[in-house]
Amino acid sequence: MEKLNYNIDDIITRHLLGEASSEEQNLLLSWLKDDMQNQHYFFRMKEVWMASQSKNKSETSASWDNLKVRMEKNKNIELNTATTKTYTKLFRYAAFIAVLTCIGFFAYRYSSKIFNRKTEITFTEIKTSDGQKKEIGLPDGTKVWVNSGTSLKYSSDFGQVSREISLQGEAYFDVKRDTSKMFIVRAENITIKVLGTSFNVKCYPELKTIETTVISGTVSLESTEKAEGKDIVILNKKEKATFLKNQQKMYITKNQKDDQKSTVEPIELKKLAISDEESDYIASWKDQSLSFNNESFEEMAFKLQKWYNVKIIIKDDKLKNYRYKGKFDNIKSIFEVLQVIKLTTPISYEYNEKAKEIIIKQAKE
Repeated sequence: MEKLNYNIDDIITRHLLGEASSEEQNLLLSWLKDDMQNQHYFFRMKEVWMASQSKNKSETSASWDNLKVRMEKNKNIELNTATTKTYTKLFRYAAFIAVLTCIGFFAYRYSSKIFNRKTEITFTEIKTSDGQKKEIGLPDGTKVWVNSGTSLKYSSDFGQVSREISLQGEAYFDVKRDTSKMFIVRAENITIKVLGTSFNVKCYPELKTIETTVISGTVSLESTEKAEGKDIVILNKKEKATFLKNQQKMYITKNQKDDQKSTVEPIELKKLAISDEESDYIASWKDQSLSFNNESFEEMAFKLQKWYNVKIIIKDDKLKNYRYKGKFDNIKSIFEVLQVIKLTTPISYEYNEKAKEIIIKQAKE
């Protein structure tokens, strides 16, 4: 790992304890962007942190006694035996230090395997047309639900040396945990990295945004372009990130009330988790449930096009601003959906069967 003028282990520990300063947070983000191995190292550190949180007090005390001698030998830790209230935090710190050497050795081994790879690589591509969905299993045991109009590609050595796929469209991932190989999704301008978690990625080329929603676990996102401001962010459970393609900026979405317009906040502001209900809406498509959560008619039309393999043309711009919320389970026909929309929205529509095209207009009063 690269030698630093500051102690990255100290900074990571304070970050996980919630005690890092703004300057330290910026140093951590910069360090994460420097090297993929740094990000792998960070995730391994976080795993140790999560393991230490699950210990009960008696277990923590016993582990503390076993590690105290090791802590005393470590130059980066100053023991204060009079401060008994903080011994749990110090134990967690000691647990990190105890595994650093092993993690570093493993990271270098992993890196050398990548650079020494000489076998010929071929690619497997999974495609779905509009109106079609698939559930697949990747060679590493990861499950993927592929939405309509989506392309997913991975190499023949997937799971052997690395786990990397490219995605265009929408997919839900339930990643098999493998601490030796980070799972990487390349979605247009965004690279998403995890060890083992479940998350949804939406990156259709027709849309102006790329959306990543974490259902469980933790993911790292970074822009492959030189985006303005911070271009890397760590997302935790029930958090959502939106990348605006035209602005080359990453945003974190705030919770919205039903009567509010959708807004986004830049990642420099405090991250707010999405609600359980919203995360259920986002991932419901994999369970054959057509869901809308405060979406505009224009956004709704795009989803209906992919779902039913038709083209929808909205003739009146005013209609595009209507917003909808609700779920449709096991609805076979788009016309059933349109009939429900007509109950609350003044629309009329015509269907051209030959062109598979629906023209929607504002209904005359």
